[in-house]
Amino acid sequence: MKIIGLNSGEYNSSACFIEDGIIKFAVQEERLNRQKFTKKFPTSSIKEILKNRNLKLSDIDYIGVGWNPSLHMNLFNPLISENRILRENNLYTISDNLFNLTKREFGNYTLVKHDNKKFPDIYHVNHHISHASTAFYLSNLKEAAILTCDFRGENQCTTWGFGKNNKIKILQSQNMPNSLGLMYATYTSLLGFKPDSDEWKVMAMSAYDIDCTNYIKKIKSTYSLKKNGILELNQKYYFNFYQEGVKNHLYTNELLKLLNRSSTIYKTTQNKDDIKIAKALQVCAEEILVHFLNHLFKITKCKNVVLGGGFFMNSVFNGKIETKTKFKNSYISFAPTDTGNSIGSALYIYHDIKNRPRKTINSTALLGSSFKNKDILKSLKRRNIKYLKLKDFAKTVSRECAKGSVVAYFRNKMEFGDRALGCRSIIADPRFLETKDKINKSVKYRESFRPFAPSVISEECSKYFNVLKGYTYNYMERVVKVKSQYRQKLQAITHLDNSARVHTVEKKDNPDFYKILKEFQKITSFPILLNTSFNVNGEPIVCTPDDAISTFYNSKIDVLVIGDYMVKKI
Repeated sequence: MKIIGLNSGEYNSSACFIEDGIIKFAVQEERLNRQKFTKKFPTSSIKEILKNRNLKLSDIDYIGVGWNPSLHMNLFNPLISENRILRENNLYTISDNLFNLTKREFGNYTLVKHDNKKFPDIYHVNHHISHASTAFYLSNLKEAAILTCDFRGENQCTTWGFGKNNKIKILQSQNMPNSLGLMYATYTSLLGFKPDSDEWKVMAMSAYDIDCTNYIKKIKSTYSLKKNGILELNQKYYFNFYQEGVKNHLYTNELLKLLNRSSTIYKTTQNKDDIKIAKALQVCAEEILVHFLNHLFKITKCKNVVLGGGFFMNSVFNGKIETKTKFKNSYISFAPTDTGNSIGSALYIYHDIKNRPRKTINSTALLGSSFKNKDILKSLKRRNIKYLKLKDFAKTVSRECAKGSVVAYFRNKMEFGDRALGCRSIIADPRFLETKDKINKSVKYRESFRPFAPSVISEECSKYFNVLKGYTYNYMERVVKVKSQYRQKLQAITHLDNSARVHTVEKKDNPDFYKILKEFQKITSFPILLNTSFNVNGEPIVCTPDDAISTFYNSKIDVLVIGDYMVKKI
């Protein structure tokens, strides 16, 4: 069974290809059209799949889409359905009128089927079902409680569910406008950042050691926690989702008054009040998430939990789940945001709709394109770039990092999701604070307070970080504390609150990157490198050799290692 899953029209369009329940290829549209977080239909991604797998669209059995437009018919729309202008609108208006004769119950998906054997059936899967599917099916857990949380789906913003074997059941949900994602985005906007995009900047600001008690009280006064895990936002302070005529921002004048804010314009340097609000917001958000999770544990009694939706890019909270709740084992995938719904919708078709049993999935994020040395050489020679053929890439890369170079590393399959995991990465020595400052200022062109993650060989992670021995963080999805004896020795990856967003590297998953870390350990005694995505601020992660070369020359990266070749700036 061949399925293509899509995320289209939502944050970071993408497409994936699944064959007999196994993910064979996945790519984000932004990597191909070079428009960061694009919402455009992923035409280029679909073409890349068909090219990579040597297929035609007629070879595909089903298409999955991580959004169900039928759910927008929760109320009759007389403007369209009583005044049809175009006959093609019948696809909407006929159903909308017929639903008037029912209780308007829509289920988990809508099937669009054409009388054309060469055209695949299209399943529009509910947004939060797709999030739940990505989380549960990639976890390889036989059963798990499921929490999804984001800005919004069709109507839902939070769901509590349970997965067992190949089936998922949503037990409870909460609709807009009482959305934790909306709440966090509101303060992101209020602080001058871009909502539904820059929330991780606000999260990074929360690490400052500063008293924010007053702001915690103020923010807590804008919401209440109800029975059964429910969150209720006071709409006096937040953009009312159903209120027409409110544009441009999510906060209200009442919220500005409460926080004594006269300006919401972005500043390159944040003041104390900005930092206090960011920290207070994170404290309140964590309280709300614990409220959600405590209710989920109560109704499922399951010690496993999987989490999906864009809110679980909040790596600061992710690292606290087992200590703040009764869950003993938690899983967050490499793509919990909307971009992962291409995978979730496809897996939901295979397992739940078509009732196919689950297999153990190699839940690697390395699902994209790779390039042969001959392809890389063409790009280098076309630009008349001088290069060196490497005899031992791992030793060369580790030596360059150890002597202070910032190295762009391009090798093997591209990662899927928002994290660079050692295939499209910028790497450097983690020991010195000036390395962090240099990359923020001259390579990434971003705020000075933003941290960088460490990549560490998996079996030695517990030596340097406060994690259980044998625990893995393969997707850079959690923040944990750096052990006190190493905080001054690993300054470039130790954040303001002595934490780090750890990425563990296993030999079986990425043997080339693992080898670099081992070689770096021989030189410095640390099997750790600073790792950030290979891109500059405002651009997607590089995809092709040409992307890599352009980004290298348009920033102050010192060395480019691309395939088996090295390029240095003259």
